[in-house]
Formats: sequence, C-alpha cells, structure tokens
Amino acid sequence: MRKENLGGRKAPQPPRNWGWSTLVCLVLALLSCGDEAKSGTRRMAAYSQGEGGGGGAPVFLENDVLSLEFDPATTGIILRDKAAGTEWRSSPENAASDPLADTYSTPLLQSPFLLTYANDAGIKVSLSAFADSIEKGQYEYALADGGLEVNYTVGKVDRTYYIPPAAPEARFNAFLDKMDGAGRSRVQGGYRLYDIDNLVPSDNRGELLRDYPDLADGKVWILRIIPEYMKTQFEDIFAAAGYTPADYEEDASRCAALAVAEQPGFNLTLRYELDGGSLLVSVPFDRISYRKGFPLTDLTVLPLMGAGGLADQGYALVPDGSGALVRFNNGKQSQNALELPLYGWDEGQYRAYRYMDNRASFPVFGIEKNGESLLCLIEEGAPYASVLADVSGRNSSYNSVSARFTVVHGGEVDITRKGRTSSGLALYRYEAEPAAGEGIVLRYTPCAGGYVGMAKAYRSYLREKYPALGKGRGVRPGDGSLPVAVEILGAVEKTQHIVGLPFVLPLPLTGYAEAEGMIRDFAAWGWEKARIKLNGWFNGGLTHSLPVRIRLVDELGNSAAFESLLAAAASSGYEVYGEADFYHIKKWGPFDGFNLNRDTARRITRERAVLPTFSPVWFFSYGRNDKEKSYLVRPAYFTELARNFAGEAEKRGIRGVAFRTLGNRLAADYREDDPVSRTAAMNIRQELLAELAAGGTGIMISEGHDYAVPWADFITGMPLSSQGFGICDEAVPFYQIALHGLVPYTGKAVNLAENYTRHLLQTVESGAGLYFSFMTEPAAVLQETLYVEYYSNEYGQWAAAANDLYRSFAQDFDGLWTETIENHEILAPGVTVTGYSNGVQVYVNAGSEPYRRDGVEVGAKSYTVIKERLPWQE
Repeated sequence: MRKENLGGRKAPQPPRNWGWSTLVCLVLALLSCGDEAKSGTRRMAAYSQGEGGGGGAPVFLENDVLSLEFDPATTGIILRDKAAGTEWRSSPENAASDPLADTYSTPLLQSPFLLTYANDAGIKVSLSAFADSIEKGQYEYALADGGLEVNYTVGKVDRTYYIPPAAPEARFNAFLDKMDGAGRSRVQGGYRLYDIDNLVPSDNRGELLRDYPDLADGKVWILRIIPEYMKTQFEDIFAAAGYTPADYEEDASRCAALAVAEQPGFNLTLRYELDGGSLLVSVPFDRISYRKGFPLTDLTVLPLMGAGGLADQGYALVPDGSGALVRFNNGKQSQNALELPLYGWDEGQYRAYRYMDNRASFPVFGIEKNGESLLCLIEEGAPYASVLADVSGRNSSYNSVSARFTVVHGGEVDITRKGRTSSGLALYRYEAEPAAGEGIVLRYTPCAGGYVGMAKAYRSYLREKYPALGKGRGVRPGDGSLPVAVEILGAVEKTQHIVGLPFVLPLPLTGYAEAEGMIRDFAAWGWEKARIKLNGWFNGGLTHSLPVRIRLVDELGNSAAFESLLAAAASSGYEVYGEADFYHIKKWGPFDGFNLNRDTARRITRERAVLPTFSPVWFFSYGRNDKEKSYLVRPAYFTELARNFAGEAEKRGIRGVAFRTLGNRLAADYREDDPVSRTAAMNIRQELLAELAAGGTGIMISEGHDYAVPWADFITGMPLSSQGFGICDEAVPFYQIALHGLVPYTGKAVNLAENYTRHLLQTVESGAGLYFSFMTEPAAVLQETLYVEYYSNEYGQWAAAANDLYRSFAQDFDGLWTETIENHEILAPGVTVTGYSNGVQVYVNAGSEPYRRDGVEVGAKSYTVIKERLPWQE
C-alpha cells in the first residue's frame, strides 16, 4: 500500500505491560513464597502494508553532506556521501541472487535486522526481518521529527484486546457492577456464563475443564467469538470500569486455551536520522514489544551495512585489543566468525567456564571498501553489544561487520542444584523488560583514510562529546615528559605456619621504606613526573578487605615510614596513586557496615552475583561456593566505597586513586526490585569519575574502557595488539591513534611481558609509555600463593635495565608524547611506520630481516626514528 501522506501519520505507541511465561511464573512463584513475578508482555501492534506488500516512490532524507534513500518495497537504505560520491547500502545490491547463499542465508542478506527470541527452556530461535516481516508486508513507515521511522511486525501478531478472555463469576461481576446499563448489557451479550454442572449437549466437558480450569471451582464468564469492532468497544467499556492490562495478564494466565493459542510475535521500530556528516540508526527499547513467554533476547541491526563482495578490495575494522583488520575474501572460512563482547563479560551474569576473556574496550567498528571508509560508533547500547565479523565463502559472497545487542537478558534457574528440571530441560528466567528509557543508537560516518581516518573521526567524536578529555592532569601542553608508571607491590596473602598451625597472613614484598628507596632511585636517575602506583599497601595486602577505611599493613612498616615514602615522591615531582578494588569483595569485618544481602548485586535468577575461580587447566569454575569466590557489589555501593576511599586516602596524603576494575570490568545488577542496567552502571561510573576529577582526585585506570578514559590521568595495561583470533589478519593501533596526545597510556608491565622484545616494539609502534611492576623480595617467595603472575618483579634484577630503557625512550621519542598520531601504515609483514603531527616518523620492524625503503633502514627486531617529513606530510 503506497504511503501518500508520510508526514501526517505516526506509529502508535504501545503501552507497557510485562509478563513471564506461565511455566516460569508458576515455578518462581513457588520459589519466592508467593512473590508475584513481573510481566514481560507489551501490547502488540499489527503493522501492515496491506495486500500486495510495500511499494511506492523512494523516500529521501538529505542535508548538506549526506543523503539517505529508503526503498518502501524492501525497507532497505542507501547512504550517499555527496562530496566523495560514494554510497553505502544496508543490503548488497544482488543479495537475492547470491550464488553462495543457501535458502536460509538469502533472507538474512536482505534484512535490516535479525532478531532472536527464547522460551522458558532457554531454546533460542532466530527470525529475519525479510522473511518474517517485509515479505509479508508487515511494516509501516512515516516521516517523524526530522527522521524516518519504520515500524515492523515480526512473526504472527494479532492485536491484543485488553478484555477478559475468561474470568470467574465473582471477579467478572465486580467489573460489570461498575458499568452503566448500556455497557453492561452489551458486554453480557458478548460473553456466556458457563456452569460445569449445567452444560448444553453441544458442550465438551473435558475440553472446557482443560481450557478453563477455573470451571472446576465455579461458574466462569467466557468470551464468545465476536467481531473485532465489538472487542474494541468492549475494551473501552472495561477500561472505564477500571480493567487494566495487569488484570488482563492475570485472566490470560488462568486461561489455558489462550496460552495454547499464543505465538511468538514482535514489534520494533528502526529510526533513521541525518546528523551532519553521520547517519544515526536507532532502536528505542520502549518501542519493542513481544508476546508473553517469548522474550526478544538479541537484535542485530543492519547486519550487512556496507558489506564487501568477492570483487571488492578492503577489510573490516574490529575493536579486538588495540584494533584488528579482517581482510575481505581472506579464505578463512574454516576459522570461527568473530564475536567480541564490548566491555567484556557482564559479571552480573553467571558463566560456567572461561578459556579466553574476550573483550573490546571501545565501541567502534568499520568497513574500508575500494578506498572509502564507513565508521560505525555505537553511541547508545554499547554495554549490551557484541561486534560480529565474517568473511565471504562461509554462508554468502559477502564480507561483513555489525553489532548484535542483548535486549532481554536471561539466566538458568538451578532449582535442584543440578541445573535442570526433573524432565531434563533447562528452566530459564528472563528480565521483565528491556531497560526502560534506553535503546540502541548507531552512528555511521563516511570518511576517508582507512582505519587511520576512522580513528581520527573517532578522536574528533570523543573530544566533542567529552570536553574534559585531554584537559586533565594526564597530558599537559608543552610537557614532553616520557609517560612512565611504576607499580610497587606491598604485600600479598600467603598461608604461613606459626607453631605448626596454618594462618593466612600478609607476606611482605616491598616495605614502605624500601618503596621510598625505589622512588629516590628514580629521582636520582632523572626520571621525570613518574606515576607511582601502590598496590597491596593497605588492609592486609593485594586482596584487601573492604576499603571502607584505610589500615596500613604492619608488616610493611609504620605510619612514619609511609609518610616518608609520600614525602619522597612529592619532593621528586611524582604523583602517587593508591590502588584498590571497589567491585569485588572477598573479606569484610563485622563493623565495616557491609550487608551481604543489601550491598551485593543479583543475577537474573535472584542469586547473589558470585565470581568463582576458574581452573587454568580445565577452564571451568571450581564451583559457586568455592572458598576463593568474591562478591560483586551493587553499582551504588561501588560509588559509595570509591568516594569514601578517595577522602580517606587524601587524609593519608594520597591524592590519586588507581581503580583496579573500573576501566576493565562492567556489570549490571539484575536485582528484581531495583535493577541497574549495564548502561546505567556505566553512567554511574562516569558521574563518579567526573565528580572525583572535579574535586582534584587523580585517576589511574587499567586497560581503559572508553567510557572511563575522559577523566583518567593515566592508563596502564592497555592492549597494544590484538588477541590473535584466526579470522583476523593484522593488528593495528586504532585505539592508540585516537587517544595519543590526549591521555598517557602504557601496555602491560614491561618486566612481566611474555615476549620482552615484541612487547617493546608494540610499545614503540603504538606510541605508548613505559610501565614497570617491582618488589624487593625474590620471586621465589610467591610460590604456593595465588600471585605467581608476578614471576619477574624483582627490583634488584631489573633496576639497571629499567633505567636504560627509560633513557632510550626519553631520548628517541622526545617531544612526541603530546603530539597526535596522524598516520600509520603497514609496509610489509611485521613492518610499520607511525607518523606524528610534528612530522616525526617511527619505523618498527618486528621481522627477522632488515627492512629498507627510500633510504630508511630498520634492523631486524628494532626501530628507527626519522624526523624529516615524508611526502604525505608535505
């Protein structure tokens, strides 16, 4: 049906109304002693193009930079860059006739989204927009508020009428009594009052009792077969009598006939809007609807946007580690397709094993195709996203990259402590609804320059969104000091025997006086503006007790020794950061004010969020009740601990906080009565960081999730390469190109690197500073502890080498630390050049043979710094 008046019609706004599947409701109601489960059903709308499906003239959005063409027949889009003359399609032009696609894959290639739903047994089913909506004409579209909105009905959806399908006599009569005479008469004509002991010959007693179990206890009003217009009238009459969607849910749950007839069905809206040089694609969670018992768990938006075919040259950029490229048509169909969860595993969710902690620190992916680039930045919904990438030849002729979002989270209910019901099936519980007021927003920006151009566009976006970025204590204009951070390990836990009895006591690794000696060494060597991170310095050591107050470790020295350490740092111009973990709690005292029920996060299954220990051999957890477990605290309690700690540390003379987990862990709290979504938890962290930074607290983070970076003085442990997934071809310093000159960062500690030379070359290539981790005790004392990763921390063995390395970096890269990276190029396998805004180029050769080019020679496993400008800089 052609849309003649796009501007005058807006999609209906379905009201909220939530529900669990019947089985989950019954079981969990028993488990919770009558605690009523929330509902997850939203009122459904049956969108339709009418007979014959979609058609009509294309619809256009346009501004000075971009134009967007929408095809009403397929709901596909074409984004055009006016200046470059390029176009980016949501589906490949010949998707319907792809010779490599099977009957299952062909609809996927033509779909603007894919969705997955689940049932209470955890069984998931995938649907495509093309086969389950577009091909059936189940969509509508309209111009609204400067954008284009497309409303989809997926699956089989009939309108839900909020009238009783059946109700016991007394309950039904209570609503009849509130109706006027005409309304009561009309409603009574549409229902029949059944009495199981007084049936007519045509009634089937067995079927009635099966479909309407309440008949066994008394009379029941049951809706007759009536036309749609009467249902609409009844809906208004019942609403005036006080009948609510919640009442409907109660009546529907008691009506077995309705439960049998219910089928999975979904509504969602895609909105397109041009914003300067970007296309915004959004999916509001408030406009997602689904039928009871079939929650929409996952949604992939524009899965083939910009996809490259067999004849195209290019790659997909993915946020793996520092960034990685998946070359088009690389022939790696035997490798697993890439799936990278943004910000890593949500620790509010249970997992039974961990063999690789896949994560991405920045919500960006992109396509470079035939010399032009399309950057996608996940502006909203990133905490729920995983970046997906695949190459041609597996299921189709196309190379693609996209994002899949978890909309409704679920978890397996362990009723019998065996993880399964008596029938052998899993039983799953799901969130009552998608996160209220949230949604998905993808920002697609055409740009030039491949991954470097995309990194620059990302840098510009970050600087515009976060004015604090680059203006804090981390990078100062004109300050060319080499970024260097030193972690000093104080004490760790170890079982020690006293008079033959085992006690878990602090094992001193570096006393306060010894730490002061290190600091004085650094100053004597000429190290400038070093950041000192104290780890294991309070409340018992590295695995400290609840940080509500700060108690020094007696085994490390007294208060005078600690104050002398801080004075030495201050006199040397060094900033000190006290590291603490506010998120994972293992130990607390009776007077710490910590309440296990009140202050710990909950899983969807209502269990406390417990983080088990995983076997390094078998990868499985030791068990939910193992002695090494720690508890995940609620986001609000996390901020309370951090604020309090910053104040207590300042009283001790420490103005900086090193957050152990804020920059590399993010979790939701699925507590039923007061949930905090993962996005809300991220926002709470940002508010905390902004507050602390405004108050003068120094902030050091580890690894560096992008939401925490704008307020950080220093980032340690940032990934400087990819994780080495088989489908990827090269690692690139995408994240470092975006951040260099704005905030100082380092890779992992130099002396703890598995491959020292390779790590140093990656440090040079990505423009990172230096990071060391030291202790004065020999590494052998860490045997029979949980801290054997500090196997190469002995200060006495590393001091001279660390100073030599500092001097080399300070001399070779002088003046680069406040410059931006303007170019990066892969010259040959293992050989790269990084170009800075002041004209300096740094060549790195990780290969085993020397490299020569245009008079530049780089030795094997070495680097060369060239300060003349290259042709691309002229």
